[in-house]
Amino acid sequence: MRTASVPLKSVALPPEHGGWGFTLEPLLLGLLLSPGLHTLGLFLLGLFGFLARHPLKLLYQDLRRGKRYARTTLALRVAGVYLALALAGFLLSLFTAKEPFLLPLLLVLPLGAYMLWADLQGRARELFPEIAAALFMASLAPAGVLAGGLGGEVALGSFLALAFRDVAALYYARTQVLRARGMDLKVYPAYVALWLSVLLAWLAGREGLLPWATALSLLLLAIYGSLALSKPPVPAKVIGWTQMGFGLLVVLTTALGYTLNGLSTALLGVPTMHRYVGWALVALAFLVGFYLLALRKVPRLGILLVGLYDFNALLGLLSSALSGQLLPHPLLALLGVTLLHVLLRQPYPWPGVGFLLLGFLLLWH
Repeated sequence: MRTASVPLKSVALPPEHGGWGFTLEPLLLGLLLSPGLHTLGLFLLGLFGFLARHPLKLLYQDLRRGKRYARTTLALRVAGVYLALALAGFLLSLFTAKEPFLLPLLLVLPLGAYMLWADLQGRARELFPEIAAALFMASLAPAGVLAGGLGGEVALGSFLALAFRDVAALYYARTQVLRARGMDLKVYPAYVALWLSVLLAWLAGREGLLPWATALSLLLLAIYGSLALSKPPVPAKVIGWTQMGFGLLVVLTTALGYTLNGLSTALLGVPTMHRYVGWALVALAFLVGFYLLALRKVPRLGILLVGLYDFNALLGLLSSALSGQLLPHPLLALLGVTLLHVLLRQPYPWPGVGFLLLGFLLLWH
């Protein structure tokens, strides 16, 4: 699907990166809390609805000018594919849901309308439109919870966890990005947002609306954010990746909290997944280690593979948390990936040695 010399990527993928985290976090939380076809359908609805925004915006801009460019036809086709997949996801949820789930989606429609208006006015990057967009997407988590028949209390909790995290993260990230651009601005709103999210999560935990683990993850975010705000700003790319990491942390700790409270979530399958993934990664670690020793350099693929071992270590930590015991296996996996990250920064032959050491530790574990 390519028209003239217009790159497909420029039309099919949004140029901003921050929206990915705020889109995927509620979809992942919904899948974890209430796994099934109903949340898979909402995942498709949210993901392809988010992707459709960019080609639709390009199409609107071209039609508003009264002109057709090479990208206009391509944008129309891409948007059509995305919207068809989003509709298929919605219908999948509609026909497989155990209970009605549309209420959260209907309640945030005003936020969606405001977000659309701001986008068409070229103001989508302002703070309040970004907050509206994040909360609009966050409604997909409670929709998935209701579709799975888990009830309103868990649905409200899933939304609150994301809302507290989204508002705090947006205030913090916006402040850091503007500081990195050399702008002189007040930072106290970011401090207030970070610590207010912790307070509200704690109060919600006292009322039984949120697991305590959510407040703990937001506390870590507040501590990190406060320390970062007291230092010189870092590049926007670093801010984005760290915020995606904290977003994943909030999602996982919230799902873990509900699991420990007796909810049957997808995390119950984590110990088995950790076991099988770990064995597969043992062989891969030895193969990559010997390959790097022979190649005498680290290709980009080798760096990307580290993400698999980070994921395996995370699964191990979740297994320990679910069992309530400090198991040696996850600690060895965590030690291995820590050594690997350190040795990958060293010259030959240490990256290859790092993978071999990781392989031995995983084999032992």
